[in-house]
Amino acid sequence: MARPLRIEYPGAFYHIINRGLERREVYRTEQDYEYFLELLENMHEKYGLWVHSYCLMSNHYHLYLETPNGNLSKIMRQLDGNFTQKFNKRHNRVGPLFQGRYKATLIDQDSYSLRLSKYIHLNPVKAKMVDKPEKYKWSSYSAFLGKNTSLNFLKTDWLLGQFHKSKKSAIKEFKKFTLQTEEAEWSPEKEAYKGIILGSSSFISQIQDKYLSGESDPEIAQLKVAKKQITPEEIEKKIKQFKLDTKISSKLIAYALKKHSQLSLKEIGKRMAGLHYSSISQIVRRLQNDSKTDEHLKQLILEVDHLCKMSNVKT
Repeated sequence: MARPLRIEYPGAFYHIINRGLERREVYRTEQDYEYFLELLENMHEKYGLWVHSYCLMSNHYHLYLETPNGNLSKIMRQLDGNFTQKFNKRHNRVGPLFQGRYKATLIDQDSYSLRLSKYIHLNPVKAKMVDKPEKYKWSSYSAFLGKNTSLNFLKTDWLLGQFHKSKKSAIKEFKKFTLQTEEAEWSPEKEAYKGIILGSSSFISQIQDKYLSGESDPEIAQLKVAKKQITPEEIEKKIKQFKLDTKISSKLIAYALKKHSQLSLKEIGKRMAGLHYSSISQIVRRLQNDSKTDEHLKQLILEVDHLCKMSNVKT
C-alpha cells in the first residue's frame, strides 16, 4: 500500500489526526496530556509551528496546524516519536503507540478554518464526555474564550479576527458560531478531496497545478515539487507594467499574491500598506465577483493568471 501523500510548502495549513493502536488510550494521566502540549511548545520554538485549534481525546488527537516553514514531516516525526518514547517509559510498555502514520489533510484556510475549528472543539461534546466544549480541559476552546492564554504555540487572534475586530465581540461571535447546530454527519475527513485536500474547487486546482507536477491523480506515493514559485516581487512588477489605475492595480496584486504566491493573507496585508488580512480576502472576493459582469476585468485576471503561470520554470 502506498504511503499517504504529504503536500508540504511554506504557509500550509493542515488538519492532523492520529489514533491509538487498536483505538487504545494514548493519554492515561494528566502528565501525558501535559507532555503532549509541552512538545507542541517545543515544536513552535524549534520549527516555527503554529496551532490554531487542538483537542486531545483519550485515544486520539486533532490538531489544526500552520507550518510557516513548510516542515510538517519533520515536526510530526518528532512530535509522535518523542511522545511515544516518553509514554512507553512512563507506563512501562514497548512498541508502537499510534495505529500508523498520522493523517494530514491540507486545508483551504480561507474557506474551512472556522468550520474545522468548530468540528475540533465539539469532539468531546459529540463523544458525550461533556455537555459544553468549555468544560473539556484538553482542548483550545477555553483559550479562545480568553480563559487560558499561557500557550505560546496557540494562535487564537487569527481565527477570532474573522468574526470581529473587537476581541470582546469576536469571542462572543466565536462562541455563538461554535454552539450553533451543525449537521451531525459532517466530517473533514469525508469531505476532503481524495482524502488529502479540503478546500474550494479553485484551491484544489491551484494545489494540483503548483505541486503535483502534471499528475492528474493526487493519490501518489510521494510528492515532488518540480516548479519554481513566482516571487511576490515578480508579481508586483508584472502587474505594474500594465499601467492601470492604481486602485485596480492594487486589487489585481492582492489577487495574484493570494493565488500565485506562498504568502499568507497577513503577509500580503503587510505588503499592501498594512491592510488587515480579512481585508485581503474581501478585496479578492469582490474582484472575482465584479469580473463576472465586467469583461475587461475578466480578461485582466486571465492575463495575470497566464503571466504568473508562465513564470514557473522547471527546476
